[in-house]
Amino acid sequence: MIKQAVILAGGLGTRLRSIVKDVPKPMAKIGKRPFLEYQIYLLKKVGITNILILIGYKGSIIKDYFKDGREFGISITYSEEKEPLGTGGAVISAWDKLEDEFLILNGDTFFDIEYDLLFDFVDEKSPEALIVLRYTKDLSRYGFVEIDDLYYVKKFIEKGTLPSNRVDGYINGGIYYFKKKTLEKYLNKFKRNNFISLENEIFPDLVNSKKLFGIPMGGKFIDIGIPKDYEKAQNEIPNCIKQKRKPALFLDRDGVIIEDTGYPHGTNLNFIEKTFDLVKQANKEEKFAIVISNQAGVARGKFSEDEVIRTNNYIKEVYEEKGLKIDAFYYCPYHIDGIIPNYKKISLARKPEPGMILQASEDFRIRIKKSIMIGDKESDKIELWGLNSIIMSGKKLFK
Repeated sequence: MIKQAVILAGGLGTRLRSIVKDVPKPMAKIGKRPFLEYQIYLLKKVGITNILILIGYKGSIIKDYFKDGREFGISITYSEEKEPLGTGGAVISAWDKLEDEFLILNGDTFFDIEYDLLFDFVDEKSPEALIVLRYTKDLSRYGFVEIDDLYYVKKFIEKGTLPSNRVDGYINGGIYYFKKKTLEKYLNKFKRNNFISLENEIFPDLVNSKKLFGIPMGGKFIDIGIPKDYEKAQNEIPNCIKQKRKPALFLDRDGVIIEDTGYPHGTNLNFIEKTFDLVKQANKEEKFAIVISNQAGVARGKFSEDEVIRTNNYIKEVYEEKGLKIDAFYYCPYHIDGIIPNYKKISLARKPEPGMILQASEDFRIRIKKSIMIGDKESDKIELWGLNSIIMSGKKLFK
């Protein structure tokens, strides 16, 4: 069981200086508490009680506030860089304080992942190193990461080089797992240069030796280093951690909620009666009920996105008339074989890729480990770590 988290808190915070002055970025106030306290709170909730904070710029402010951590029910130690050492250098310079395995977190990024899933992955795959990935539709600010079917990182794509036929991707979520022994080979390089970067030197090297995993995960994501996101964080972070993480019943639309008559849309729909009972049970158990639907008919010119939305709204109204609640609808209008240029694209939202569910997990605080996806075809078996998918046919449910 991972017990240590290493938090990178030594940055200068130049992007936030116009709003937050005279404190290190991780100490920027979110409501009445510093941002770093929210990170530590979430780590403590999942049993990580040994925190090593890597400090630099105005690091004494962090030490004076958290001290040894006893007031927060944990143990906190510190490692201070007197000059910039790089993200990898900051970690390696604290070598004697590192446990055999540990997490690394960026001290200015809030990513409310389901840590149990991460722990399960580490237990089963025993990776040497791992990056938690976040799904996003906006790659303008980030480079993105490609992974294979076994969750190995294939390559990093630089910011601004998104292929024209792609609409979304995975980005670095700012949470990493390492075995200490994995970093041993970089000790001499760090001693020679007194600087080494996780992102620019260590990660690419691990990709080349096929030792770096990337696991997509959902959860509220906020980079407080950006003024606009920092303002957004004032409400979103406190509200997020107050919410109970709940399982979800994910449902395909065509073939599960309504009969798949070939690109069904509008109000002339045939509802599948037994799905009413599934949603009723989910409502009773206080689970989210969320529809996850490929709508390639948009790309193929069968109907518009507006028609998809109107159809979804009609379905929601029918369920509401029966006293049933569907929390949200997500759909993917893209297909690489489409005829409408704007939708003739590759998307990680298109099932069996997990983009829609990852987006739902950012919008709602979902416990994926206890959730289930119900579909009617093999493409509804979502490729997402920890999610159970079931195919529905006739009156039977079978895996």
